Amino acid sequence: MIREPTDDRGVSIALTHVLTIGITTILVAGLLLGASGLLEERKTGAAQTELRTLGNRMAEDIANVDHEADGASGQIVLQTNHPTQVSGTGYAVSLYGTGAAECGTYQSDADVACLVMDSPQADVKIIVPFRATTPITESSVSGGDFFIVYDGSTISISSQRPPALAPPSVPRVAGVSA
Repeated sequence: MIREPTDDRGVSIALTHVLTIGITTILVAGLLLGASGLLEERKTGAAQTELRTLGNRMAEDIANVDHEADGASGQIVLQTNHPTQVSGTGYAVSLYGTGAAECGTYQSDADVACLVMDSPQADVKIIVPFRATTPITESSVSGGDFFIVYDGSTISISSQRPPALAPPSVPRVAGVSA
């Protein structure tokens, strides 16, 4: 049996190039997928840190209004200024009074209210506890600038400046003009 000579020398170069391109493509795709997961992880961590920092600042503002409201009978309005987004996504702020189930493990403390900071797009929810002696009205706003309002009896948060309360009426005495 006579074999015909075969020439496979040119095939090995083409095969090497195809294998090199295939392996490089797989490695680059793996790196891109791994990096995108890492980026999402970092974004979530950054959102948690930002929400915790903002929540602590907001809780301090509410505690200041609570302190000023102690014994006061009039209205107190504090305008706060905060970013509208954290890590490129919006967030919501909810205020809950003492004993609220939304405060999680802090609900058992009789004088601890909380802020719940929630960013659904970043899949982050942070609970920020703070002490309050004034009753809290459950309220929510979108992230950004809002008002902390003491209306003479409770504290709430609002995205709109509340109208000024009318001053207490002064009884008129006959013969005396005001």
